[in-house]
Amino acid sequence: MLKRTFLTPLLLFVLLSVASAQKQVYKLTPLALQDLSGFKTPTKNWQIVGDVSGSFDSPTLKSQKGAGVLLNDFDEARFKPETNLFTALEHGDLYLSLDFMMPKGSNSGIYLMGRYEIQLFDSWGVKVPHVQDCGSIYERWDEARPEGKKGYEGHPARINASLAPGLWQHLEIEFNRPRFDENKKKITPARFVKVVLNGMVIHENIIVTGPTRAAAFQDEVAKGPLMIQGDHGPVAFRNIQYALLDDFNIKLSDVRYEYYEGSFQDFKLTPDALVRKGSAEAIDAKLADNPNKLGLVFTGTLDIKEKSEYQFILKKVGKAKLNLDGQDIAGSEEWFDDAVASRTLDVGKHTLVVTYVKGSAWGPAGVGVFIGKTNARPQPLHLENSLPAIPPTPLIDVSAGLEPELIRSFMYYKGKKKTHVISVGDPAGIHYAYDLDQAAVLQSWRGDFLNVTEMWYERGEPQVASPMGAPVMLSGRCPLALVADNKAALPDTLNDRKDLIYKGYRLDEKRYPKFKYQYGSITFEDSFQPDANGQGLARTLTVSQFPQGQVVIVRFAEGNQIREVSDNLYAVDEAYYVRVPVTGKTKPSIRVNGNKKELVLEWGAPLSTSLTYTLIW
Repeated sequence: MLKRTFLTPLLLFVLLSVASAQKQVYKLTPLALQDLSGFKTPTKNWQIVGDVSGSFDSPTLKSQKGAGVLLNDFDEARFKPETNLFTALEHGDLYLSLDFMMPKGSNSGIYLMGRYEIQLFDSWGVKVPHVQDCGSIYERWDEARPEGKKGYEGHPARINASLAPGLWQHLEIEFNRPRFDENKKKITPARFVKVVLNGMVIHENIIVTGPTRAAAFQDEVAKGPLMIQGDHGPVAFRNIQYALLDDFNIKLSDVRYEYYEGSFQDFKLTPDALVRKGSAEAIDAKLADNPNKLGLVFTGTLDIKEKSEYQFILKKVGKAKLNLDGQDIAGSEEWFDDAVASRTLDVGKHTLVVTYVKGSAWGPAGVGVFIGKTNARPQPLHLENSLPAIPPTPLIDVSAGLEPELIRSFMYYKGKKKTHVISVGDPAGIHYAYDLDQAAVLQSWRGDFLNVTEMWYERGEPQVASPMGAPVMLSGRCPLALVADNKAALPDTLNDRKDLIYKGYRLDEKRYPKFKYQYGSITFEDSFQPDANGQGLARTLTVSQFPQGQVVIVRFAEGNQIREVSDNLYAVDEAYYVRVPVTGKTKPSIRVNGNKKELVLEWGAPLSTSLTYTLIW
């Protein structure tokens, strides 16, 4: 087993004083895709269609009539920038969320403000991403530089989180525009706050000093349109949503403080314990002389310029409460729990009072308040050092070395904690998590193997492991069903003490596990290996015998939509592919079970008692 422990750069400088108390949630506006009216003078290669589909081995996308999907039907007009597409919308600070699909070998890009590119590319199977790969921040370009150095300041994606061509992929971008002074001189460069591809953070706090290569504009301004590259290859988009982020800037003014020394119950600060009072720059826990026995009261004024609903987030080490215009709105007796309150505030001045007490030496003194509103990042009303730094949490991960690696753990799956999970890592970089209770694959992924920080760091109380790569969520159901006839509904789950009994696993000569089960009158083995060409995960089911009086149904996949791509190849929810075995005249069927579709095969004589199919993503 290979384990390595290190501090990740993304976590190293995360401070409690500058982190928002909760995950930022924005109110999103959809970009209408009923027609092309939301875009400036689109060229003929851009179309609105009802749906698109593809295959991992096809260089084209097929479309259906309708609305809701934006398609670049590339016509080989390569490197003709007039085929790029611009939104009528112009933005500054922006949160953008969308789905995209690319065929084999395709290339495109999304330019924030028409200037700063996030690359879209068929990077399926790339081991180490470069600046041309999917999700990377493309490089800047200077023809005056020496050959081989013309490109500079590119930022490859941290990991390759790409899926196979012909599948829908999800991208989220949070972006800060450049800032300028009153003389239009740039004082702050543009910044990619966060970029997330298929659920994996691939960039965080990346500065771009100017427009990237092939940008539509070479100057830098406060607002600009989104540009989608149209002259490099086919690409489709759906579910484009955005939030224009407010340039929200607010401070607590006229701040006064009172410092008391002692231990105080129920926030009752007695006059005889008052040490001093005076004015302060902002809320500041460092004004206390004794960090273990203290009471601090801060009073200040909020000058509200816009009537809106505002959220207050109170953070502390100790106990604190928040009072607004004479009314207590938030507080907590718990030492580390945040207290959150929302209030609609009218334009004008409002009085804010923060009372903070701490009566023990456990933990450093610290208190702070953030204020936020819809589509605006929370702003601190305290000094940065008023809240203590969070010690960086080390990342502890497990890698597959020269042979498969097996790790037992709990694992979250569709919001539920699964307790009997084994994750199997392969040296080829194709991994999966398996529910031993249900003989079910939960998820599969590529790249690095397993994050075990929540298992092995300090007490490891959650005992939860998670994939290091972008996971593809699978059905989580047993692949076999014993039913009376081939039209019977298949069970969602099996009783793991009665119907399906786990009998352990053995390792084959290559140290791949073979999981063994007793299911009614049959026993079966379930095993996995990367397929021969490295495209996916091959699953082999082997039954001891075919039962008498019952039918064995193989459930290859389950989803809202299952599409036959070609002979023996199916797409499931356009999220992954299943390549099923060639079994003579017997062919899988797609049938409805409740509100889901299933890809199934009746498995019995004269077919072999061993069957292999492949998951591709």
